[in-house]
Amino acid sequence: MRNVVIVTIGTRGDVVPSAAIGAALAARGDRVTIVTHASLRGLVEKAGLGFAALPVEFGAGPLSSARFARVLAGRWVAIGRAIATAARDADLLVLAPMAMLGHHVAEARGIPSMGAFLQPLEPTRAFPPPPLTTRSLGGWGNRFAARAFRGLGQLPFARATAEFRRELGLPPLGTRAMFRRLDEERWPVIHGFSPAVVPPPPDWPAHRPMTGYWQPPPTGALSARVRTFMNDGEPPIFLGFGSMTAPGLTDAVRAALSHLGRRAVVQRGAAGLSAEGPNLLVIDEEPHDELFPGMAAVVHHGGAGTTAAALRAGVPSVVVPFTADQPFWGHRIAALRAGPPPVPVRGLTARRLVSAIDAAPAFRPGAQAVSRQLRAEDGVGAAITEIGKVW
Repeated sequence: MRNVVIVTIGTRGDVVPSAAIGAALAARGDRVTIVTHASLRGLVEKAGLGFAALPVEFGAGPLSSARFARVLAGRWVAIGRAIATAARDADLLVLAPMAMLGHHVAEARGIPSMGAFLQPLEPTRAFPPPPLTTRSLGGWGNRFAARAFRGLGQLPFARATAEFRRELGLPPLGTRAMFRRLDEERWPVIHGFSPAVVPPPPDWPAHRPMTGYWQPPPTGALSARVRTFMNDGEPPIFLGFGSMTAPGLTDAVRAALSHLGRRAVVQRGAAGLSAEGPNLLVIDEEPHDELFPGMAAVVHHGGAGTTAAALRAGVPSVVVPFTADQPFWGHRIAALRAGPPPVPVRGLTARRLVSAIDAAPAFRPGAQAVSRQLRAEDGVGAAITEIGKVW
């Protein structure tokens, strides 16, 4: 039995795919611990996996990229120490992009590590880094921007990382030198999205494959009130924006729903969305993989996990991107004809939202075509095969 430690930092959408991989590893006899935020402990333990807490939480406020980095920077060394403690008996560390401190722990312990990414951050000529822009900078510019972006992403933590390396007894290693060494050593990374959604560019390295999405098995966990509502009329539309919020968002959603007069399921999320009416249901957490297939359309923020669930469900997406990689996924959905062009939250109005929702039914054939491709894949199985190559 081998001891695998998976470290992921972020939101529920970041942890669910890690738990899917962890459960598959545990099913074959490995011991798996997921290191993440204490608020997500229940999700990890429900998957039957070991849990270790990171000393950081993002709270209930909107999770912008700037706030994400600021909160992490204040706890960076403590996060590294927590990873080191959880990994004291580890045989392998599997690391999300913001968990690269684990690479230093693996170096100090003399054990292998690898990446597990939900976004296409690999430098390529085909497109620029998704959190930066969706507009091509040209082949050379796209690759240069991706290399610069991954270095700049570690800049807020550089001093704390240097301090942590000293604690581990390791020599100094700058961010640029670290990434250069990872590339030279062909450090493996698995990417938890489908090549049917992001076609692999010709310059994408084989040791960093796109495996397909990491989907947990269905649990039948929809609440009774949701099931009752779903069975009580025509398929509703879903509106929810996860950990995102913006001024005027609730007013725009309410006004759009009032104009549409449609049955709808509204997820509160960080924005605290609310709506009233006999044909409306307001919910908290429900499993998207089991909720979305019964929807007429899904209005969401374009987070990687929510995008995956909507594409698997085969229903049209109306993406309202806020930040980070969300515009990228919104543009990919539009390119696949699985939804209309994204409607950025900046400048969002009820009229624009209504127009996009009204346009969504025309994209159902494209959404269903993508869904058929995704359902033919075994992303978790492919990920496990790649992990097996590291031992």
